[in-house]
Amino acid sequence: MFTLPLLKEGDTVGIIACSDGIEHGERGKVEELISTFNGWGLKVDEAATVYRRDSFFSGSPKERASELNRLFADDNVKVIFDVSGGDAANHMLPYIDFEMIKANPKPFFGLSDLSVILNSLYTKSNLSTYHYYIMNLVREDKDEQKKNFYNSIFEGKKDLFNFEYHWIHGEKLKGKVLGGNLRCSLKLVGTEYFPDFRDKIILLESLSGRANRITSLITQWSQIGCFDQCAGIILGTFTELEEHGEFPIVEEYILELTKLQNMI
Repeated sequence: MFTLPLLKEGDTVGIIACSDGIEHGERGKVEELISTFNGWGLKVDEAATVYRRDSFFSGSPKERASELNRLFADDNVKVIFDVSGGDAANHMLPYIDFEMIKANPKPFFGLSDLSVILNSLYTKSNLSTYHYYIMNLVREDKDEQKKNFYNSIFEGKKDLFNFEYHWIHGEKLKGKVLGGNLRCSLKLVGTEYFPDFRDKIILLESLSGRANRITSLITQWSQIGCFDQCAGIILGTFTELEEHGEFPIVEEYILELTKLQNMI
């Protein structure tokens, strides 16, 4: 894990889209993000693969990986932020230079489909990463997000990492946290990029999905053996599920599922 604070005035940060490219109609949001960084005294290295060119893609898999490799190899770039999401992150895995990244570690931030990259970077490069969407700084609740981000990343406080929670079972967890998006992380199953979850804490979250889909995907995590190995489970935000008041259904389901596997 990298030590807070991560940045100071005068540093350079990189932004990239490893998953689906950003639609040109969203260019203003990316420019606002760059302006926010500049206002904090940061320089920005914007990858050539941010905006969509053909269909959903900001470049070929090899082009996107090349830009990610470049940002990791550049000693001037201190932190890399992915501004994307979607479905295309796993395209580029064969072209990522994981050995070079292992020799040039730096913080990488991403969310949703970037769970593919986050977990792969841990598995292949032993890199600690951050499950956070940097575009939060220019979307709803952006004032609070900016304050928490600045206090943590520039001043070393824990504001960004303090959040409300409740225990479904137990009263403590300790270990490395892996996982991320419930669906996207499963793309790595059966590949060399899938993490070893023995004695790890599994984080699961999802933007879309009601109780039937979420419980189905959770069952798959169970059936591939991850719950037999792990030290615990964190259920993050499940946006659509919570909007329909169905989170208690999933809580009850996961309690019953883990009882069957003698986790509790």
